[in-house]
Amino acid sequence: MQIDNINSSWVLAQQANDKGAKAVSDAESFAAQLKQATESMESKQHINADATGETQAKTAEQLAYDKKLRKACEGFEAMFMNIMYREMRNTVPENTLFGNSNADKILQDMLDTEMVNNMAAAGGVGLADVLYRQLTLEDKARNDLEERAMQHRLKKS
Repeated sequence: MQIDNINSSWVLAQQANDKGAKAVSDAESFAAQLKQATESMESKQHINADATGETQAKTAEQLAYDKKLRKACEGFEAMFMNIMYREMRNTVPENTLFGNSNADKILQDMLDTEMVNNMAAAGGVGLADVLYRQLTLEDKARNDLEERAMQHRLKKS
């Protein structure tokens, strides 16, 4: 009887080792696929950038501007979601059992504001991304127009 318990414990331990080895091998396989997909995406981005004539090297000023623009877009999305959330909360009837004091309303508003700020920073509903893309396209168009105007002035003189 004792031998069977030792045998079955050994079999269970061996199965656990096999499952662990399979999990490690699955994780390594997934990491390899992830690395391959990342490299593929990066190469596609380089090809697209070369096709559109964009240069990958941005100046520190451009990077700072992009970061500032991204932050402003996230702030706008947070403000929009906060207004939307406040209006949704206004549709819910007030708690008549315990009542709502002014302090409760202020705390709830502060909680909602912090929550929508975190939601916007985490990706939100996608409004910040759309705004950022649109504004960067407008900036690029304005810069291209200014460059063309400068080249036209140089040709004239």
